[in-house]
Amino acid sequence: MSRRPGLGLSPCANGDTIGAVIALRFLVLAVGVALGVFYPFLAVVLKGFGFSAGEIGAIASLGAVGFTLAVPAWGHLADVRLGRPRTLQVCAIGAGLAVVALLLPWPGFAIAVLFAIFWVFESSWQPLADAITVNALRGRDYGRVRLLTSLSFSVASILAGFLYNGTGYGAAFVVFGLAALALAIAAAYVPDVARADLSAHRGPAGTPPPLRIGSSGVALRVAPRLGFVLGAVTLLFIGVLGGFTFLPLRLEALGGSPSDIALSSGGAAAAEIPTMLIAAHVARRIGLRGLFVASALIYAACLSAWALSDVPLAIIATRAISGIGYAGVIVSVVLTIAALLPAELQATGQSLFQTTAFGMAAIVANVVGGILYDSLGHEAVFGLAAVMAVGSAALGWFAFPRTPPNPAMAGKATPATR
Repeated sequence: MSRRPGLGLSPCANGDTIGAVIALRFLVLAVGVALGVFYPFLAVVLKGFGFSAGEIGAIASLGAVGFTLAVPAWGHLADVRLGRPRTLQVCAIGAGLAVVALLLPWPGFAIAVLFAIFWVFESSWQPLADAITVNALRGRDYGRVRLLTSLSFSVASILAGFLYNGTGYGAAFVVFGLAALALAIAAAYVPDVARADLSAHRGPAGTPPPLRIGSSGVALRVAPRLGFVLGAVTLLFIGVLGGFTFLPLRLEALGGSPSDIALSSGGAAAAEIPTMLIAAHVARRIGLRGLFVASALIYAACLSAWALSDVPLAIIATRAISGIGYAGVIVSVVLTIAALLPAELQATGQSLFQTTAFGMAAIVANVVGGILYDSLGHEAVFGLAAVMAVGSAALGWFAFPRTPPNPAMAGKATPATR
């Protein structure tokens, strides 16, 4: 079967149509735009509402609790009930409405609740986009498509930073709402695979049933190694998210402007792009295990640099280097899940990744990070994060498989009509 020109998109699992390919590209671009215009500025937006660093950490942790509880539910809903694209539409609209509502005057408690609602709905975006992409491409060229999210995130965050220099951060709520609407529209046209039949994964007679947590329990039973992979991911992302939340505050304390914060985040996303292009080739040479461990150690080095540096330009430069490590981690984890789970459980598997990486890890990172930042300063936050990243690399060496997924084995579920 022939390959499509352009960014290496292979034929979609549910109809080899130009429209489906364009919709898939537009969807992953829209995810990056929506996140790029809002996520890099979350901490300073909350500071603008009058919250301290400790309070910002507490609000982010409240959102992370909602994130942790919501993501497995979204994965189950997508794999078993509504399908991946329709679930993504619901969540795009929900997150967009929560953020646009911040344009109205609210007391502090209501602002925190709206941010928590945003995190609950946004939690599904990346895992569902990854599941749709992996299934549509039958496991091939994930990195070459995922780089579109990094590209649009980079461009959108940098442009948004310069926009907010003149308008203030209120414009972020409008721009995010429009990008979320575009994501919901794109999701209506992407391909899907059949819903999961959980009874088909019960195992031989006499074996214990899966954990009573829907499709998540089934996925963990089908792939026992997955639990150890998620453990390594959790350790690493405590550091990753600690840096993501508190590095903008550090830059602002050193005199950085919104555009400096945007360049920091946008530069990291830009560095992800070439890494995404070559990550699968690197994995074929050194294995998924080697890719994860190397990427985690790169991130540990960057965290150490942020603990020691007082120069904004140096922080921005090392933030770009961290994008290389981040991209390698994302590709290694997504492809590991693609290798361990069947196509009809991909939304659940990718949701478990998001639950541990951006949910449970975020709770620890934001609560502990906020306390440490207020009491001991940035050195304690980033130094401890670097130590945890090294621990993640050690655990990942034993948890991750050596070989990337076999494209011929991916995407075998039958297409479903929506």
